[in-house]
Amino acid sequence: MTVNDMVKKLRVMLAADTEVVTEVKFAEAELIDGTVVYTDGELEVGAALLIRTPEGEESPYAPEGIHETTEGLLIGVGPNGEIMDITEAGEDTITEEVVEEELDEVVVEAPVSEAAIPATAELLTGIAEMIAPFTEEIAALTEEVTALKARFQTIADEPAATPIRNTFSENKIKKDEALAQQNGRFKSYPQ
Repeated sequence: MTVNDMVKKLRVMLAADTEVVTEVKFAEAELIDGTVVYTDGELEVGAALLIRTPEGEESPYAPEGIHETTEGLLIGVGPNGEIMDITEAGEDTITEEVVEEELDEVVVEAPVSEAAIPATAELLTGIAEMIAPFTEEIAALTEEVTALKARFQTIADEPAATPIRNTFSENKIKKDEALAQQNGRFKSYPQ
């Protein structure tokens, strides 16, 4: 049995007796420039403000800044479209309704069958058996890397070559002494 077969089997077993709980809530508002913005959930501080284009396409987060709705709300948007502040606009703003839509919460409960539990355990055991050789190989590679690091550290601690002495000053002193000796010989000759 391959991993794909096991995954398919697990999906079939889990999907057969489980039911999906879906809760969808969102708030929508129109800005004074005609742009439609919405949030997943309530229109509140901390929610992500998203943009819906006139063509119905959804784009990522609203740009950073303060956006005014036709209802007279000022929405302060921070980085990544996060709503930082919501305040009422002054008297001179155009006011219209903010369109808010909330869908009813759908809760569906279903018990998981007792037959799926042993099959799931069997599937997990099969996956663990398939992963076991790789686990052993990873452990061996980890030991090898540790040994290589230790060897590298001992080599890195050693000097690369014997240190080079600066003999330029010593050579200059020797040349100066030889020159002084020669000058001393010339001075000893009578003129």
